[in-house]
Amino acid sequence: MRRRRTSTPTITAGVDAVDAPSGRRKRIDELSPSCDVVASLLPNLLGSRALPCPSRATFNYAIMPRLSKKYIHPQTNKQSVALVEEIVKMGLGVGGWIVTAYCNAAAASSNKSLLVAPPPLPSFSSNIEPTLTLLSRQLQNYSFQSTLLAAGIPSALYALQGTLTYTSYQNLDAVTYNGLTQLKVLSSALCCYLVLGQRQSLVQVLSLGILMISTMVFQGSWKDWFGRETKSIDMVSGSVATKSDRAYDYNRRLILGVLPCIGATLLSGLAGAFSQRSLQTQVGGGIGDSGKTMHRDAYFYTIEISFLSAVCLAFSMGIEYVKNCISTRRRRTTSANNDKSPTDYDQSASTTTTTHFFQHWTYATLLPISAKASAGLLTALVHRHLGSVIKGFALVLGLVFSALLQFAIEGDDLTGGQVVGTVLVLLGSWLHFTNGPKRH
Repeated sequence: MRRRRTSTPTITAGVDAVDAPSGRRKRIDELSPSCDVVASLLPNLLGSRALPCPSRATFNYAIMPRLSKKYIHPQTNKQSVALVEEIVKMGLGVGGWIVTAYCNAAAASSNKSLLVAPPPLPSFSSNIEPTLTLLSRQLQNYSFQSTLLAAGIPSALYALQGTLTYTSYQNLDAVTYNGLTQLKVLSSALCCYLVLGQRQSLVQVLSLGILMISTMVFQGSWKDWFGRETKSIDMVSGSVATKSDRAYDYNRRLILGVLPCIGATLLSGLAGAFSQRSLQTQVGGGIGDSGKTMHRDAYFYTIEISFLSAVCLAFSMGIEYVKNCISTRRRRTTSANNDKSPTDYDQSASTTTTTHFFQHWTYATLLPISAKASAGLLTALVHRHLGSVIKGFALVLGLVFSALLQFAIEGDDLTGGQVVGTVLVLLGSWLHFTNGPKRH
């Protein structure tokens, strides 16, 4: 039988080796499976190597609301939390980028040595130079203009999404939050159609409608939804809530919980579509450099996104700080004219000014931040290899896992709406992922 020759994806690399049978020179990228060794775990959704990243993302989606609600103080500056998350994510991206380049350089060196002699014992120092060569080759067509083109819009969207997400974490229970985030599947499909021109089959459109219905069914009636949170507050306070207290709680959950969650979901779909376009196509070429393009690695793209998002957040926090300084001076002037003591001013100002950067922070605050940063890195890998719509598969499992955690750990009984909503979510997701558009 003739052995079938398989082709492997290639990337830009710079070290050559000799192919013994044909005598032609081969590049490192042809000898190694892919530059994204870790990212290659996601070639397809059902493949044996596709499970780790979606399953880890599922776990993150399920536990993130609980971690944030437990370890992040409600009065913590949400922009500071989002800023530190982007810095942590940038560090993870740098580490993943370097490690994958080193692994591929080591694999290429091993394959090269097999052509001439038995492979020697692996040496860390011997692979440093090929690793640096590989990294420099990936950056040969890099320009800051290409970063702005590829990551400018998504980074601004992700920066705003991060602030809204942490706000909704503090005002929604985990199951409700994960139920509302199922809208990401719909927003991702719509944005992928508008940005990338990706069409959905009729069955897929119907499945998206089922997901929309399941989101509403999952919450039950509005009265039961708000009442579930009101009851827990009353048990903690030990007092009976008045009608005005319940109305305040309704408005708080709607304004600080539901609306930020929906806004973050819509922004996630739009940013995901732009990210998928940047990761799956050649992007680059500023003014005068239209011929230079760069095919982005998922880890390197995470670095770009996180850097620009951090810049946007820092700029926003700087503007807010300047406004607070101006407001503080005006109040001091007013208090001096009214013969108000500095002590009285400080007490009144403390209730109106925003919190400091690290106010209410503890070491435990880094736990949900690190978890969400790792989820962001996994999301970039999913965008690169599967697309932003497929990310909904992990969201669905996160919803189910969150409901199971609520029942097993927190001791809260699942409502009928949650059970029926979970079934509808699974049905809609199965229809969507098994009935793609026909290719002619």
